[in-house]
Amino acid sequence: MDTKKGFLIIGIILIIVSAISCIFGYRIRELWPSSIKIFESGIPYIIGALGVIFLVIFLGVNAIFLVLSAKKKIDK
Repeated sequence: MDTKKGFLIIGIILIIVSAISCIFGYRIRELWPSSIKIFESGIPYIIGALGVIFLVIFLGVNAIFLVLSAKKKIDK
């Protein structure tokens, strides 16, 4: 697998996990009372932020490669 695609996949997975845990947070707390500390410390939001960071890295790397390839085409 390409490293760039890895960043994209990891970012999307982290954002989905964060969204699911934020949406169903109250249900999770009812079923699993020991998870209250996880939600109080903001771990789902941190996971979502990491997902966004991975997506930004993916988009930044793609933008750099796009600029460099366009520059090569112009130079030819």
